[in-house]
Amino acid sequence: MKQKVLAAVLVCTMVGGMMATVSADEGLKIGYTVQSMENAYFVSIVDGMKKAANERGIDLIVADAAADPAKHINQIQDFISQGVDAIIISPVDQEAPKDAVKEAQEAGIPVISLDQEVEGSDAFFGIDETEYGRMGGQIAGEWLNAKEEDGTIDDILDDDGKIEVAVGRYDLIKSVIDRADGLKAGLEETYTGDKEIVFVSEQNAANADEGYQIAETALTANPEISVYVCINDSSALGVYEACSQHKEHTADNTCIVGLDALDEALKLISEDTMYKGTVDIQPGEKGNQVFDIVEEVLANGPIEEQVVYDMKQVTIENVSDYDIAK
Repeated sequence: MKQKVLAAVLVCTMVGGMMATVSADEGLKIGYTVQSMENAYFVSIVDGMKKAANERGIDLIVADAAADPAKHINQIQDFISQGVDAIIISPVDQEAPKDAVKEAQEAGIPVISLDQEVEGSDAFFGIDETEYGRMGGQIAGEWLNAKEEDGTIDDILDDDGKIEVAVGRYDLIKSVIDRADGLKAGLEETYTGDKEIVFVSEQNAANADEGYQIAETALTANPEISVYVCINDSSALGVYEACSQHKEHTADNTCIVGLDALDEALKLISEDTMYKGTVDIQPGEKGNQVFDIVEEVLANGPIEEQVVYDMKQVTIENVSDYDIAK
């Protein structure tokens, strides 16, 4: 792929309606409308983009949609008026921005979907959502298998002899429904014991506050839940905080699994806590990789096939491979 060499970078980040300019020079200008900067995963994405933009001499404008689909539309229209060369979008709602995407393309500006796809975009760089969830569910299934093998499975069963599971979903985004279903499938496919798995709670949660709230609700109704599988680490970290306030939940009888491999999650995994695992899609590196895709589209036109993220499970067995902030 032909690499453009540019001189300097203008990085502008929308924070509370204010725009902060880091440095300036002429170069390729790209707008990124991000789903929500309340989500630590997207903070990592943006940090990676800023670093890559600085290294590659790209003028980057980042606008936070704050989980509001209407803001995506307004931000795309703002990018069009600013004459950007390309737009990247991580949509809150995959349907809402379709007309704005067409408007950008009619203005000669390609649009690249990142993480979730907006139909009609010029390229899609994202996760195999079902497999992403399945890999997280497998971690929880292996934890249950270990309990079977060491003879402690009875310690986590409810009064009816069943394994109670709570799922942190996010059904507001169509593709993330597949991720949550993958979590459940991976758990059920991996567990080889004869105990019945029952999903006693399935609620939407995308960040730590929502994760805390759904765990508190679930624990009130079903205090014997032993497994929590969540669609991201942000919500799983909220679940962990809630469970930590209930002394009956310990590292021996509770399994929490998230996705994204955020630093705080990795730290808890390394300390052998209730937080048993996550799946790493290296969000910090996606910034540089998505710029490769942008340049490919600018040079050669739309990419028909999805460009799929690499993924890796992270548990106590391999978390030492990571440089974890103390």
